[in-house]
Amino acid sequence: MAVELDTAIKFGAGRVRCEQGLLEQLGEEFKRFGNKMLIVAGPRSWDAVKDRLVPSMEAAGVAWQLEIWTGWCCYEGAEELAAKAHEAGCDEIVGVGGGKITDLAKAVGEVAHLGAINVPTSASTCAPFTCMSVMYTAEGGKLRSWRFDHEIDAVYMDLDVIAACPHRYNAAGVMDAMAKKIEMLNGKPEMHLEDTPIDVFTAFNMAAYVYDVLDKIALDAIEDNRAGKVTKNLSDMAFLNVITTGVIANTTKSFRQSELAHVIYDGVRTHFTHEAADAIHGEIVAVGLFCQLYFNGLKDKEEELREFMRKMDLPLTLGELGIEPTEENLNTIEEYIVNSRHYNSDDPADRQRLHEAVREMV
Repeated sequence: MAVELDTAIKFGAGRVRCEQGLLEQLGEEFKRFGNKMLIVAGPRSWDAVKDRLVPSMEAAGVAWQLEIWTGWCCYEGAEELAAKAHEAGCDEIVGVGGGKITDLAKAVGEVAHLGAINVPTSASTCAPFTCMSVMYTAEGGKLRSWRFDHEIDAVYMDLDVIAACPHRYNAAGVMDAMAKKIEMLNGKPEMHLEDTPIDVFTAFNMAAYVYDVLDKIALDAIEDNRAGKVTKNLSDMAFLNVITTGVIANTTKSFRQSELAHVIYDGVRTHFTHEAADAIHGEIVAVGLFCQLYFNGLKDKEEELREFMRKMDLPLTLGELGIEPTEENLNTIEEYIVNSRHYNSDDPADRQRLHEAVREMV
């Protein structure tokens, strides 16, 4: 199932809509891509959209087969659902849910040689928009990132659904989006055009823009989210969390937008699968940012970030993620980072700095 890395940049999706009242229009949108959809959805996500989405598909004459999925985005699941899509004569895969479901929909499309549409029910990650899927074991351990040689067909984000989503998910998405600026520095406090590839430098400046805007609006947007209100701040937050951050990831071919904080996420999913099972992607990444900031030489920024996260009720330590901060566990995370492609130094001073940085998450 592995594909040779394609050097072409795929910026995202052929059609993108992010607006209120969108579910009622999705039947006609789906019809652009075929007459029968295989819908892959999480149970809560399907409940959030079905009363408005089903009549829209019926009115447009679009048939569908629903598959409720509660597992991880894994190869076994992609193969099982791709087979069901073919057996049912489906023309397109539709993912309805968060990061794992939307990654799975893309993977199912890849196995089935069908296009994929994503309908995110939270603004918790850029996964609905990226041209890759993060693949796990069936038990939830991280395996690899599966990069595709094409864009996905469409992303449709109904802002009424995003406003009704529990604020925890959208707050986690804020941190996942803001993380890109901090992570892309990876070991240094600044980035300069003279010694950076132009695609990476472009992505970094987009990430800095996202960081600055979210720093201004995110707390108000989350308060609007708590109240279930669609406002400009909430709409802007959703667009930045999913669409703009997805463009950033796609511009770097999903190689340079994520560094230590996301490696920590991978390590947590791999080595602390059960302990941190209740933690969601952006929460783990957010805690990892304390490690990343220290490693970048920006320890003085940690307290400001910690207070920002506290106002959104986000976890602040490994312990709050469910991981005992023992020396053994901290060393496990440290070794996972050292053995990743994101750490490539033989300098003992860098290793000592990383050792100290990991302990900033306690």
